[in-house]
Amino acid sequence: MVILVKSFGILMVALGAIFLARPAGMKNYIAFWVKGKRIYTGAALSLIIGIIFLLAASGCKVGWFVAVFGVLAFIKGIALFVLGQKKIMSMMKWWQGRSLSFLRFHALLALAAGALLIYAA
Repeated sequence: MVILVKSFGILMVALGAIFLARPAGMKNYIAFWVKGKRIYTGAALSLIIGIIFLLAASGCKVGWFVAVFGVLAFIKGIALFVLGQKKIMSMMKWWQGRSLSFLRFHALLALAAGALLIYAA
């Protein structure tokens, strides 16, 4: 399970680096999730990731950090199901309308969080 946490951290670092270099790519990434019912696939993935992180936390170096990520992912998954597609679509459109510097800042946060996750695992 710890390897899954590290793998997710590596993915976060990679996406953070890509979106830091090309913040417009984040808008394309958001556009992917807005189409059809994909948001519910994302919700299910968030629930699964949350469960994996919570189960893996006890085997990690900094278990509380991984557990916090797990709880946040689980809450995100539930929120995506509860809020519904219409509300989530409006939130995603808000993100797509943000400036490139705003998106770069969030890409930097994702990169840092991914690096911390790799260390914590």
